[in-house]
Amino acid sequence: MHPITPIRKIKEGAKGSYYEGKVSCGNIKIFIADDEDGYPVRLTAQYAGGGCGANLEAIQRLITLLLECNVRIDIIIGQLNKVFCPACRTKFAKGDKEIALSCSKAIARALEKHINNGGEQNGKTDYQKEKVGEKES
Repeated sequence: MHPITPIRKIKEGAKGSYYEGKVSCGNIKIFIADDEDGYPVRLTAQYAGGGCGANLEAIQRLITLLLECNVRIDIIIGQLNKVFCPACRTKFAKGDKEIALSCSKAIARALEKHINNGGEQNGKTDYQKEKVGEKES
């Protein structure tokens, strides 16, 4: 068995961006931090009320490990986008069009926004918040 060895590390005082996602359990606050090359390496996420904190912590730890191991971000986003939450879908069907269709999809959307906007390198501040809801096609 081969151990997974992270090749990217984050330094103390690293900068990143904040995002906010709306899901059926409440809001998720997401912070994505970059290494000195501007590559996202750490993701933290927490509920701002409700939700299963343990599941969200597991997701964030696995995403951080994948980022540290230099897994392509588009692959991570693709996998996260495959997850749908029945409670989120129900709220969406009842008219809440700003809701993400799962916690994973809210995190994927934040990652997409982060890399498309260049994160910290394109002038986003540490405290800039963006809503990461989504519309079902």
